[in-house]
Amino acid sequence: MRHQKIKGKLGCATAQRKALIRSLVRGLIINRKVKLTLARAKQTKRVIDKLIDLAQNDEVKAQRLAFRLLQDRKIVYTLFREIAPKKIHSRLTHLPPRRGDGAKMAVLEL
Repeated sequence: MRHQKIKGKLGCATAQRKALIRSLVRGLIINRKVKLTLARAKQTKRVIDKLIDLAQNDEVKAQRLAFRLLQDRKIVYTLFREIAPKKIHSRLTHLPPRRGDGAKMAVLEL
């Protein structure tokens, strides 16, 4: 049952939130490390871990599902050929609060 399983809204509309998560996941796959707020890091970690689990199963259907989110063939190739075979999962490390507004910060890395 889904009781009290609330998705983080990140203070934006649905389309903006999906675009933000897509952008963060793509940046993480390309750069292997992203510095962001804790709430965004937790949302991105959920998505990237599911994508890596999907990429372990190297089938055409899995690649199409990954492409549906990532929208870039080179990034899908990197995910399936470089990240998934190593069985890497994301790691979330807390950082000190941001100086300007005191937001909790984190580093998400593969």
